[in-house]
Amino acid sequence: MRNVYDELKDLIDYIQDVYTEVTEEWMHGPSVKINLKKSQVADIDADGAIYRSIMEYIQLLNERSAGISLQLSLVCSCHVTARVKAYNSIEYKIQNYKTKRPEFGKVPINKCVNDLFGVRIFLDTPLTFNDIHTFVEGTYQGKYRCIDSSKFDYKAIHIYFKENNQSFPWELQIWNKCDSDMNFTSHKTYKQEYTTWEKESKEGGIIDG
Repeated sequence: MRNVYDELKDLIDYIQDVYTEVTEEWMHGPSVKINLKKSQVADIDADGAIYRSIMEYIQLLNERSAGISLQLSLVCSCHVTARVKAYNSIEYKIQNYKTKRPEFGKVPINKCVNDLFGVRIFLDTPLTFNDIHTFVEGTYQGKYRCIDSSKFDYKAIHIYFKENNQSFPWELQIWNKCDSDMNFTSHKTYKQEYTTWEKESKEGGIIDG
């Protein structure tokens, strides 16, 4: 009989398959490739090669996302959603790393731009971080970075998919269904913050040079 771990494994395996496909398409495409580990957030300018590369990758994701999302309901019985990160949300996050954190952008890009494509699964059977971490480590032997991203009212575990230092990471958010209301409230607060920032920006939300 299938259990929640079977559902989770099927989803992780599916995400890995499509992530590999999209990454191969991206790596063989004409866009400039950036070393996301060596390059820093502080290096991102609105008219620079790094920013253009991010936007071109977003365009590729938008082209592929509908097909990926359609398959999610066939992969497992849990409720699963997916999204491509919105342009204004990307810009807000980058700007936040450049101006509001102690490092002032002196961090690798792949630590900031790590969720351009995200999948979210709502578990009917609640699991703790230790439950999921033990399962992921035991099943995939260190292939994925699995972290407890819970903060204040937001309760979730995040798993990151990454091929190499030139491939943009994808994110899987694992939510217990019982935490959904508080998590959505937390996300709504964050969205209000970057919407306010966008309205106040003289450049309409474009990253400062």
